[in-house]
Amino acid sequence: MLDKKELQVIEEKSKEFFNKIGLNVDLEIDYSNEEKDLIEMNVLKIDDAKMYIGKQGLVLSDLQLLLRKVIKKELDKEVFLTLDIDNYKKNKVNSYKSIANSAAEEVSITGQQKMLPPLSPYARRIIHMELSKRDDVKTESVGVGDQRRLVVKPKMI
Repeated sequence: MLDKKELQVIEEKSKEFFNKIGLNVDLEIDYSNEEKDLIEMNVLKIDDAKMYIGKQGLVLSDLQLLLRKVIKKELDKEVFLTLDIDNYKKNKVNSYKSIANSAAEEVSITGQQKMLPPLSPYARRIIHMELSKRDDVKTESVGVGDQRRLVVKPKMI
């Protein structure tokens, strides 16, 4: 569990981190100690957000890794931090959930399975989790590597 002083250090070091790469940012920080000291940080009002997100969020992932290392060094302990920019990740998750629910509705109505296009492991996980809440469909991953797909099937009662 993080105390107030540690949370303040995290906020200060995060702002310093972004200042050093030439960005004066507004940070939205959400801390939940119920989920293993998870800190969710969203960078708001950033010019050219796409540049800092990168293709498929790769630059954002690298920034998150670097920021975690800076904070770990400062606090001398591991901190679970997720970094988002202009709600990119949040919007991605909502998009995957929408795809999941659309496919589930189609499968529920037609009774026929639906194969989704190849997706990242992260996207498949979100869809699996979203559809695990439903009683009428089940999911299964098939294939290997870049061609791994998710199949949504009707659940036989």
